[in-house]
Amino acid sequence: MAIPFIIGAVAVYGGGKTISALDDMDTAKSINREAQEIADNATSRRERTRKSTNASLENLGKTKISIMKDNMKTFVDSFSKLKNVRNFKNSVMLDELSNFNPQSKEFLDMKNASFKASELASGGMGSIAAGTLTAAGAYGAVGAFATASTGTAIAGLTGAAATNATLAWLGGGAIAAGGGGVAAGTMVLGGLVAAPALVVAGLFLGDKAETALNDARSNRDKARKYEQEVRNLCSAMDAIKEKTIQIDDLLKKLDSKFSPAVSNMVNAIRYFGTDFSKFSTMAQDEVGIAMNLAKTIKTVIDTPLMNQQGELSYEAQNLLTSRKIKVLLD
Repeated sequence: MAIPFIIGAVAVYGGGKTISALDDMDTAKSINREAQEIADNATSRRERTRKSTNASLENLGKTKISIMKDNMKTFVDSFSKLKNVRNFKNSVMLDELSNFNPQSKEFLDMKNASFKASELASGGMGSIAAGTLTAAGAYGAVGAFATASTGTAIAGLTGAAATNATLAWLGGGAIAAGGGGVAAGTMVLGGLVAAPALVVAGLFLGDKAETALNDARSNRDKARKYEQEVRNLCSAMDAIKEKTIQIDDLLKKLDSKFSPAVSNMVNAIRYFGTDFSKFSTMAQDEVGIAMNLAKTIKTVIDTPLMNQQGELSYEAQNLLTSRKIKVLLD
């Protein structure tokens, strides 16, 4: 009587296969949970770093606008009144400042930027759109202030500020929904970094269980790759944040020197009048100091923090090593 034995063997074989399939499914579910946790943790880290980096850019934007609308505005208003600015009595100032006068393009750009900054903050710093602050932090006075207005977010800016996907992403995807070719949740810095779509198979036995196990392992590989991409991305954003904080600190230090220099210039004009050639040598030197600081601050403000690829710019990396800036701060 071999038939019962065969039936029993088939039953044992079938039962064993079922048990193996169930084990595969349990393993698949465990691996999928691991993959999802890896991806979720990476996404959380990415978002924390994005928000932190954007906050530092907004703070830098506020500092730039504040300086341009206050001390820089006072400087350009007073400097605009001067005549015969080329007539320096101190020859040391000639090389540095001979081409800087109320009619020079450099000064007129500075004047325009200070007026735009004043318009931008006319309703208070809190009225400025966050996207505009991000752009002001990432780009210069002419590039941001000259095109932005109260309530204008990144989408309203032109040039680099409107096309840089990284900037839009850092600002919370301000242009992601409206244009610019920027997909929500993605950015160009470090490549396309989007959370992987993890496919979880249904609870099937047999061959389907083996397929589910293979899919789960594939999910884990995708999650680990994404985790590494996010790690690289966060390192790049941390570098941008660090440089942003350093430049913000630099501008505040320069402004602390600029404020008394502007006051001295205003007092000199009040005492000597508007004909610069009649100023005493000391008074001319006071104006020269204010001019030097104004030009330096404008240079720092105009230095783009990021390039078109969304990476930390070469100019920003070298800004803090400027010998001229170090001399002014001494």
